[in-house]
Amino acid sequence: MDQQQSTQNMSVHFGKKSFFTVVGILFAIVIAIGILTYVIPAGEYPLDENGKIVGEFQTIASADTRLPVWRWFTAPFEALVLGQGNMNIIQVMALLLILGGTFKVLDKSGGLVAMVKVVIEPFFRHRYLAIWIITLIIMLLSAIFGLQEQLLILFPVFMMLAKAMTWSNVTAISLILITSGVGFTTAILNPFTIGTAAQLAGVPVTSGIGFRLIIFASMYVVTSLFLVFMAKSDERKATEKPDISQFVIISEDERAEQKHIALLIAILFGVAFGVLILAITIPFIAKLNISMILMGAAFIVGTVIIGRMLLGSFRVMGKAFLRGMIDVSPSVVIIMIAFSVKYIADNGKILHTIFHYFYEAITQTTPYVAVLLLYLFVLIVDFFIPSASTKAVLLIPLLTLAEIPGISVNMILLTYLFADGYTNVLFPTCGTLVVGLGLAEVSYVQWVKKTIVFQLLMLVLSVGFLMIGLAVGI
Repeated sequence: MDQQQSTQNMSVHFGKKSFFTVVGILFAIVIAIGILTYVIPAGEYPLDENGKIVGEFQTIASADTRLPVWRWFTAPFEALVLGQGNMNIIQVMALLLILGGTFKVLDKSGGLVAMVKVVIEPFFRHRYLAIWIITLIIMLLSAIFGLQEQLLILFPVFMMLAKAMTWSNVTAISLILITSGVGFTTAILNPFTIGTAAQLAGVPVTSGIGFRLIIFASMYVVTSLFLVFMAKSDERKATEKPDISQFVIISEDERAEQKHIALLIAILFGVAFGVLILAITIPFIAKLNISMILMGAAFIVGTVIIGRMLLGSFRVMGKAFLRGMIDVSPSVVIIMIAFSVKYIADNGKILHTIFHYFYEAITQTTPYVAVLLLYLFVLIVDFFIPSASTKAVLLIPLLTLAEIPGISVNMILLTYLFADGYTNVLFPTCGTLVVGLGLAEVSYVQWVKKTIVFQLLMLVLSVGFLMIGLAVGI
């Protein structure tokens, strides 16, 4: 078996079973949300141009807001054209298509194999330590820079490593989804979560950071232990022992060649990440909200250069790139349907109504119960609106509109972070989750079965840290 044959299934593509399962679940959610717009009274708080509340809650005639039933099924297309935040969604879809094309080119040229060959031997000898290192790096990228769906670019390499180790695709994708999800949950300086939320709440982004660092360290240990447990469990269940023979470099000439190819690809990744970090840290660029466009452009330029060098033909490279885009095109459908959930809820004007009911309940109870109710409320909203920055703009002005006795602004922000972050690896309306599962050919049901213990542990830890925060006066 030659190199290309042994890795012909290593590029990014969607499993049909996973795709239809997720689409079915999302359409069921679309219908459920549509029904809720006919059940829950419509209402809203007046907002200014910055999304901040400027008046009292008022009801609206539901017949003037909710979509007719037939438009539930056109909502994915309407949301893409008219929905609030649609340009962000379009950027995500475009980036995923570009990444699909890039990895098909790297796969066809043998570039992915070269990368794995360079790292496989030390990785194999210290594979559990490597999991701890990978977990720390990805959690930091998410907690500090807010990277998540962008990290899916790493999956093809992780999948190849996992197969050599006899690890399952669930474990391979968990190295990205779980770690980035927990990183989001324990946001340190994440501009999309704590950055936006702190600004809207009128407090410094460093407010409460000491407690968040303690939470980050605790969650890091728990996450690493769980991922190592998954890997060891896969190895115990495997019918064959880990086999890295197809990735072993047998001569110095080959070693030099593979290192050269791996270096080119590492430079491509490095430049793309560098562009992304600059785009979200330089103020005037960050305001344009074009980080994914710039990252996609970097990948296109890098792919053209590297693809031409490794494949020797623009025609062959172009065909591979197009094939890769087609392979990940189901992600566009999935993201469109998931985004339509928010569109239907927005048009039905039910989110502000839900908050109004919750706020009335919160002010009538103790701080500990109030925090749990706040947590539940943000979880419900997160189901409709996976976007962290969008939720912050909607929720933080609402949550800080009036003082909640016994609950500080820092605790409100922490509650928001917990409810926003860990559900990124639980709710099927999260585009990153469903796209990641599609790439890994893992069904949503499989994912829940494999990770439910971890999900419940995250829930318990989140609630526990909230109770501690209240007790010590964070």
